[in-house]
Amino acid sequence: MEEVPEESSNGMALPPQEDSSSSQQSQVKSNKRLRPSVPVGPPQKRKKRKSSWRRPSARVGYHIHEAEDMLLIVPNLEEPAARAHRKKACHLRKLARPTTNVHQHRRTRRERTRHDVDLSLGQEKQSSPEDSTISGPGWGNHIPLEILVRIFQMIVASEGAVPFLCRAARVCRLWYDATSHSVLWQKVSLAPPWPPHSKGPFSKVEKRILSSLEWLVPNRFSLLRDLSLSHWKNHVPLMLKAVGVSCPHLTSLKLSHCQSVTTEALVSLLRTCPKLDSLNLQNSQVESTAVVSFLEAAGAQLQQLWLTYSSQMTAIVSLLSNGCCPQLQLLEVDTGIKPNNQHFQLHIEALQAGCPKLQVLRLLNLVWSPKTGGRGVALGPGFPDLEELCLATSTITYVSDEVLYRLLHKSAHLRVLDLRGCARLTPAGLGRLPCPIVEQLHLGLYGSVIWVALPKEGSSLITWKWRRTLQELDLNGQCYHEGDLKQALAAFSSTDSGHSPILRSLSLKGTQVTVATISSVISSCPALSYLNLSSCRYLPRGLKRAYRGQAEIQWCLDQLLTIF
Repeated sequence: MEEVPEESSNGMALPPQEDSSSSQQSQVKSNKRLRPSVPVGPPQKRKKRKSSWRRPSARVGYHIHEAEDMLLIVPNLEEPAARAHRKKACHLRKLARPTTNVHQHRRTRRERTRHDVDLSLGQEKQSSPEDSTISGPGWGNHIPLEILVRIFQMIVASEGAVPFLCRAARVCRLWYDATSHSVLWQKVSLAPPWPPHSKGPFSKVEKRILSSLEWLVPNRFSLLRDLSLSHWKNHVPLMLKAVGVSCPHLTSLKLSHCQSVTTEALVSLLRTCPKLDSLNLQNSQVESTAVVSFLEAAGAQLQQLWLTYSSQMTAIVSLLSNGCCPQLQLLEVDTGIKPNNQHFQLHIEALQAGCPKLQVLRLLNLVWSPKTGGRGVALGPGFPDLEELCLATSTITYVSDEVLYRLLHKSAHLRVLDLRGCARLTPAGLGRLPCPIVEQLHLGLYGSVIWVALPKEGSSLITWKWRRTLQELDLNGQCYHEGDLKQALAAFSSTDSGHSPILRSLSLKGTQVTVATISSVISSCPALSYLNLSSCRYLPRGLKRAYRGQAEIQWCLDQLLTIF
């Protein structure tokens, strides 16, 4: 039934009456809308409700994947999946989660990353029956082992075997098999087996590295030919003993800045390595009798020898002069980092008789003088196979024109002549040398004592003698006047013989060369790639520097032509 509105006393219709409870609730709601409610009881901490509403994400054609060291933009090539209504409860998700170990998780993560990279490059791989027969993902499992070994050979030739091969062996099984080939371990250079900041005489890291070396030597060094140990303070005899047992093909041994090198370790290495013919002991602490004993045991097999000056130098030179090593082809003796002013005598003729096949002779920064000399002394057999002679020094020198002629009077194949610091030599003495094909000539004075009368003229005797063969010429600090230098450098501007000069490097630092002379040299030598004009007093400011490359040298020529 419809409610009939009641009438008031004055005859007006009244609205229908509501019960008291409903009217009170509506009044409270209206009050809540008008003003905030005031709590009546004690204050309580209200919990902040999480908003269940989320902004709908715009549908894009890609998503961003975060890899280890990059962000990958991966296109969405597949249809988007239907949106789930609600997530499962936490305990249900834990029960439904599959149990996977750490290795499976890493493998699936790696495979997913590779797949994302392929997608980012636009290379979606289509599955085919042929691909399904191949086991394992990635190109590394399909490359032939021989090709991988050839690739590793090129890397080892440029970067060395260690630590590259040790790290590459941990990539996969195929790379481990490739790095196990003994062909890759023919030349090895090993750093010291301990960290630089380890405490104690024998740390844990040192024990672990030494145990690795004990496994590495017998399992990888079967074809080792060249071994280099650098900055080893301990365990050098132990390492040499292990190498002697497992490396019968060893031909070269280098101990650079090593300590505790004993006589027994070197001599025992000769018994087990009969092909050892090269020894480098520069800057190493060796027992006083180690080198002498090694030379006596080496006999005719030693061909290359690098040494640092010591108290046994006179005995070593005597052994070489007596024919202890007749097959010796390279001999280098230096003084190390600290200069040594100790003087020793060298019997030139006896050394020529004892080492007739010597090809390289380097006496660096040594103070030596010929044992016998004079005009009445007969010349020795010389060095007929000598190709390089280096007598560079920054201290007192006794090398004169006579001494140089005694060394080179039979060296017709000499190509490199380094006489830096030898202030007693004159252009006339160099001009009478019977060496027609010298390619590198270094006559600079670097910090030498200038108490000897320096030559002031005659530089043309040097340049005109070797103008067709010289590729590098160093005249730093020579006090030839400008007219003499002009006549000397004119040898590289002359085209009367029809042969263009092949000069590639010219150093005139501190000389009196002029603008006209150097402009003519640059214009006549198209192969010139290095030019040093530092501290040249007759050149304008801004041009007194070293030029590297043909572009810089051409710029220098343009500047000189504008001035000239």
